[in-house]
Amino acid sequence: MKILLCCNAGMSSSILVKKIKDAAEKRGMDLTITAVASSAVKEEIGKWDVCLVGPQLSFAVNNLKAQLNIPVASVEPRIYALADGDKALDFAIGLLEG
Repeated sequence: MKILLCCNAGMSSSILVKKIKDAAEKRGMDLTITAVASSAVKEEIGKWDVCLVGPQLSFAVNNLKAQLNIPVASVEPRIYALADGDKALDFAIGLLEG
């Protein structure tokens, strides 16, 4: 599974990326994940299965979905703030499975 995490600048999202990697490793999942600033999303087209968006960018979900043409959704603020890797990974899996 390939997850793109889209955020403003990448500071807090890097913590969540690590926690999601840890959660996937515990589950034995093959996972690729990275965080990028929303301004760099055009360079990511065609590379990812799903895109998680930081809550501070929830207004941009539809625009990102149109650009990336993959499932895109904003991470619940509590999951994001607590950097809950397990819940964020579950959210990404659910998003991908529709």
